[in-house]
Amino acid sequence: MRILLIGGGVHPIPPTGYGAIERILTDLQGALTAAGAEVVIINRVRHRRMRDEYPFAFELPKLLARESYDVLHAHTPVVANRLAGRRLPYVYTSHSRHWYYRERLSHRWGYFLERRAVRKARAAIALTEPLRTTFERVVPLPRPPITVIPFGVDAERFRPAWDRRTGRTALGVGVVAPFKRWEVAARALRGTGVSLRIAGPIPSAAYADQVRADGDGVTLLGEVSNAELERLFAESDLLVHPSAVEILSVTVLEALAAGLPVLGGTSVDGVVDDGRTGFVDRSSTAEGLAAGIRERAVRLAQDDALRRTMGEAARAVALDRYSWPKVAAQHLAVYRSVAPGPPAATVPI
Repeated sequence: MRILLIGGGVHPIPPTGYGAIERILTDLQGALTAAGAEVVIINRVRHRRMRDEYPFAFELPKLLARESYDVLHAHTPVVANRLAGRRLPYVYTSHSRHWYYRERLSHRWGYFLERRAVRKARAAIALTEPLRTTFERVVPLPRPPITVIPFGVDAERFRPAWDRRTGRTALGVGVVAPFKRWEVAARALRGTGVSLRIAGPIPSAAYADQVRADGDGVTLLGEVSNAELERLFAESDLLVHPSAVEILSVTVLEALAAGLPVLGGTSVDGVVDDGRTGFVDRSSTAEGLAAGIRERAVRLAQDDALRRTMGEAARAVALDRYSWPKVAAQHLAVYRSVAPGPPAATVPI
């Protein structure tokens, strides 16, 4: 079986820096190849701007005309809608927070494209069970079969270094932007003796200054190398993930593999087993979330045995639920269900 994984035309694959979907596609290609499939990534990068997905999508049919394949697998909505417009059957995985977060016109446009991308797919993949429920609620009929398949994590790269942990270091990973709510994490840990290191791009100096001011032990590391990121996961004591909206976070899966208890809000619900691999605070306000994270961070800092027990449980979950060989096998089952076969039924555009 020859599978084409289609990028978004914004970041290179594999990424040279920030790029969550691009890293997922790199790892998925490796896992599918190890499972015996022939896998090619189709991607062309121009200026690394988000709007570059549009010219890439426009050019895509010409790029595909040079390829033979059994399955097309799209991961971004502009690309998927372009395939639908050319009546090219595809599998679609959505990674977008726009299913739940639509504050601006651009977010609402993204939501419209996401719904069309799912509806016109030969098969749709939801990363979590709650997302599948959302697809079924908001995507009009007729819609394709929907399968829940998470992406995976490399538990060999991300693993604990128990002897380097002190109980006093929290880690955050992700872009330093308001939708990640790092100021909540900073306020939560202020005065606890637990320091916070955040690794990720810093697009706004003003917001970065706010995060530092809201805490008393906050270090913003900027983008770090893969080796440095693995070291941070290995030697930290817990992961703080205050993001308001998340479909399925690469960061959270890497933390589980590294044996870190995860503290977050409802965005980690369904991934973190509350009380076993971390704590899920369901407060409806930022103040409530900060208080919940604070209480649990202090508890973990004071209890070495609890941190170790939760860390070992987190790693066990990562190995059981999110191993790449298991994820690859689930993808291959979906691919076999759509190819070979007659062209997908199309819905007028």
